[in-house]
Parts: sequence; C-alpha cells; structure tokens
Amino acid sequence: MAFDRDATLKKAEKLLRQGRLEPAIAEYVRVVDECPRDWSTANTLGELHARAGQPQQAVGQYTRIAQHFVDEGFYPKAAALYKKILKLQPQDETTQIQLADISARQGLLADAKSYLNAIAARRRAKGDRRGAAEIVVRLGTIDPADFEARLAAARTLEEMGEEEEAGKRFKALHDDLLEKGRTAEAIDALKEFVRINPLEREARSALAKAALEQGDLAGAREFLDEDSAGDDPALLLPLVEIELRSGELTRAKGVLGRLLVADPTRRGVVADLGWSFVGSSPETTFLCIDAAVDSSVAEQEFQQAATSLQEYTARVPGQIPALLRLVEVCVDGGLEQTMYDAQEQLTDAYLAANQAAEARVIAEDLVAREPWEPAHIDRFRRALVMLRVPDPDTLIAERLSGQAPFMAHDPFFDGAVAAPAAAESEGVPAAQGGEALEDEAPVASGAAEAPEPPKAVLPVSPSGGDEIDLTSELGDLDDTAGGDAAANTASAVTPGALDQAFARIRTDAESDADFSTQHMTLARTYLEIGMHDEAVASLQTAVRSPRQRFEAAAALGRVYERRGEPALAIEWFERAAEAPPPTAEAGRELLYGLGTLLDGAGETSRALAVFLELQADAGDYRDVPARIDRLARVQTGG
Repeated sequence: MAFDRDATLKKAEKLLRQGRLEPAIAEYVRVVDECPRDWSTANTLGELHARAGQPQQAVGQYTRIAQHFVDEGFYPKAAALYKKILKLQPQDETTQIQLADISARQGLLADAKSYLNAIAARRRAKGDRRGAAEIVVRLGTIDPADFEARLAAARTLEEMGEEEEAGKRFKALHDDLLEKGRTAEAIDALKEFVRINPLEREARSALAKAALEQGDLAGAREFLDEDSAGDDPALLLPLVEIELRSGELTRAKGVLGRLLVADPTRRGVVADLGWSFVGSSPETTFLCIDAAVDSSVAEQEFQQAATSLQEYTARVPGQIPALLRLVEVCVDGGLEQTMYDAQEQLTDAYLAANQAAEARVIAEDLVAREPWEPAHIDRFRRALVMLRVPDPDTLIAERLSGQAPFMAHDPFFDGAVAAPAAAESEGVPAAQGGEALEDEAPVASGAAEAPEPPKAVLPVSPSGGDEIDLTSELGDLDDTAGGDAAANTASAVTPGALDQAFARIRTDAESDADFSTQHMTLARTYLEIGMHDEAVASLQTAVRSPRQRFEAAAALGRVYERRGEPALAIEWFERAAEAPPPTAEAGRELLYGLGTLLDGAGETSRALAVFLELQADAGDYRDVPARIDRLARVQTGG
C-alpha cells in the first residue's frame, strides 16, 4: 500500500496535541524516512527530539539539514541550525568549526575568529598542543588582511613539521606585504621562507639586494654566494658588489670572470662598478677594469680594451700592473702608437717606484727606437744612476756606439729584415755575411739647398734587433781630436763627446736614416691612387721622423677628415703644427684647416685661438677676419 504522507503528518499532529510525544515522534520519523528531503518535517522532528530530551537524535536531524543548506549556499539558514546544535552541545568543536567557516563565508570574520579561538583555548586548557596548533593554522586562513594571524599560522605549520606548507605561507605573506608597501615585514617573511628553502635563488637574491640597498653587506652576504648565484648574471652582479665592498678581492675576481663569461655585455656595468671605488680603492677599480679588459680581449676587441686601460692609467697614474696590462694588450692587438706611449708611462712608473732594473730595460728600448728624443735619454740616464752605474753618460755613449749594443726589439718592425731591403731600394748593397752596412757620409746641416745626396742608412746590428751602430759617429769625434784616438773610441768617450754624438744622431735622423723618405714616398703614391687606408701605415711610420713629421701628420689629418673622424683629424693636424713647415704657405694652410675642423667640432675657444695665431702671421688670410669676428661673438654670447 502506498505511503500517505499527508495522513501520517495529520496523525502525528493529533498525537502531539494529545500530549503523546513519543507516538508523534514515531509518525514524524516515518515521514522523514519515506521523504528524506522533506526538510520542514525533518526540522520539526529535530525540535521534538530536543523536547523529548533526545539531543543526539535532534543533532542528527539538524546536522543533516544544515549541511543541505551549506551545499545550496543558504548560509544564514545553515548557521541558524548549527547554533541550535551548539545550544544542545556547547562543547561540540565540529559545530563551532562549521559556524566559523560559515561566518567567514558571510564576511563575519570576527564571529569566525571567536568560534575558533574558543576551540583553541579549550584545547590548550586540556594540554592538547597539536590540536590548538591546528586551530591557529585555521585562523591564518580566515582573514587575508590579518597578517599576524597568517604569520602565526606559518610558524605553527613549521613547528608541526609541515615545512613545505609553511614555506608557501611565508612566501605568500611576503608577496602580499610587499604589495601593501610593508617592505620591512615582507623582507622578514621572505627571510623565513629562505630559512626553510635555502636553495631558492630568486628569494636569496632579493634579500641580498634589499640588504645592499640598506648598506647591510653582512646581511646580503648571508643570502648570496657563488653556489646560489650559479651562472645567472642577475645574481652574479650583486655578488660581485658584495665581495668588492667586503674587500674580498680574490673571490670577487673569480665571480667577475664568471659574470662576464655568462654575459659579456655587462662589461660597461662592471667598469662603472669599478669606477665607484676609484677614490677609496684604486686596486678595486683595476680589478674590475682588468676583468672587463679580459672579456674584450676574448672578443678580439683590443681597441676597447686599450681604451679602458688608458682611462684607468689617466685617472690613476703610475699604476705598474695597469701599464703592464696595457702594453700586453697593445702588442696582442697591434696598437703600435698606444704601446709606445704606454712604455713611456711604464718607464716613469718604474723609476718612481725605484724599480731601476725594469726601468732600464724599457728605457733602452725607447732610446734604441728614437735615439734623438732627449726624454728617452733622460729616462735611461736616471735608471743607470739609480742602479749606481759608474759614469752613466759613458755607458750610454757605448750603447749608441755599438760597442755595447741595445738589446731592444720592436714587435711591430723587424729592422734586421727591413733595413737591408730599404738600403737596396736606395742603391746601397745589403750587408754580406751578417755584417753591418757601412755609413755613408752624413748630410751637412747647411746643404739644404744643394742637390739631395744619397740617403744615409744607419747600420743594423748583427744581433738582429732594432739596434743602431753609431761607432762611426763617435769615432769621427775622436778623429777630430786626434788620429790615434780613433782606435780607443769606446773606452775614451767623454761627456762632451756624448753631447756631440747626440747632435750627430739628430742630424742623421733628419737626414732620413730611418727610411722615412721611402715611407713618405709610398704614402704619397697610395694617396694619389685613392688607397687611403694603405697610406695610413706608411704615414704613421714616416711621422716618427722629424724631417717628415709635418707632411706625414698633415696627410694623416686629411685622411681622417675625409673618413669623417674629426677628433683624429684634429689630433694629427695639431701634431703637424708642432713641426716646422716646409714653407710659410704650407703652415698657414695647415692652421686654416685645423681652425676649420675645430670650428666644425664646436671647439669655439680653440678655433678662435688658431685663427688669431694665423691672422697674426698672415694678416687677412682668406676669410680669417670674418671667422674671427663670428667666433668672438659666439664666445661672448653676442
């Protein structure tokens, strides 16, 4: 027979009105069993169980109905039912947790925390530490804005041995606190995260950078090392700064190498970092510059490497390691003129440091290459004096005479091969059997207007280096003093004779004994057929001769002007201006070109000075007066 719900409910109501509670409950139970989703009848049944002193049965009905309302999203109705249960069972933690959860979903955060705190207090009172900890963890999920509760929850999880989850909580706290602008608290949370996860590179780097921003080197060092940095340039760069600021230069050097291998484009950043130390620790600056130079050399960028070292030696003069490195780079990169300049600075640095033996070696090289330069002779003499060499002037004369030849070697020019070749080009037979060529008579200083005599070729030492045998020069001096004295030239040279020998050296140099005429002739040929790049090398060799310096330097200036490199053009025009011009007109034309270049480069003051000098010499030369007027107005702001 089919169940009649309405008749059963009507019968239950009659029994209830008759005060027969138990039979009425039985009828309601029948209805709920047959119609389990009859929530109204189930609620009535729960109330009857409560009236009948049957709390367990009442709680069962209330719980079933409350869960249904939670599932359907009817949180207020569910909360009302759980509160009924709490009246029947005030210590029921499950109900309190459910009420806390429902309150949080409704945004009633204070109610939710109240329910959970009551549970935690009760568990602590019973000595249930783990149970209380679980509630603390749950409290950390109630309110995202309650950072203290969230922090307590993360710490509690770690104490419970759930380190992975604790780490996640600390990291989430860091992110949220940072977003809120609470940087200090965010850093503290991230420190807790790293303590649990020490291999997290990104977090360690962030902590190191934060510490560096506060000037806390020790704090930064705690979170960043070579292992954690790996090959990540973003981590290696702050590690370099940590090591440098801590004075750990050896470790910094290793990290710098790894950084620039991983990312060579950071050479500029490394150099800038080094320059920040130049006032307090030049050796730290050089460490960075040297690392950048290594990286440039590895990429075959020798000019960039040399430029970095030149800047360092200009700002920190006299640094021997830097000058040695510059010479090395110049030799490897074929930067001839830069190497010569570096050798001069290196010799001066050795002399200043009382390293006479090293200074002597380079000074001899300089004198052998350019014996007419008084500065080189002076460096050589100073080195000999520091070494306590008796009668240094006599020793220098012996070197120049060939009795004790210079042991210099120019890495850019093999004189043992080039000199005979050049000699043959002038009609002079090459030496036979490895012997030096004999000097032809030097050109007299007053023979400038006479027909040009054959070029004199300075003999080449049999040793094969770039040596100059001046035995005949010094011997001639002795011959003028007495015929028999010529046999003892090397042992009887006086300081006065040395001065005369130097004068003869300069005369020979000006007579083109260094083959500058051949190089200049070759350069003219290249320029005439438009081979400007090929002409540069010959011009740079010819310019070393005083006789060819004006024409060669001016030609180099014009080549670089044509290339669109005004800075180099100005430099060579200025060098030409330092040499005597072959004619007054040539000198004026050079000054006019130099002034024009300076004007175009925006060098108003320098251009004005050049044109004023030209006007003083040549009057109203070309449009010089108009240029002077315009430049003067520009300089005065008119």
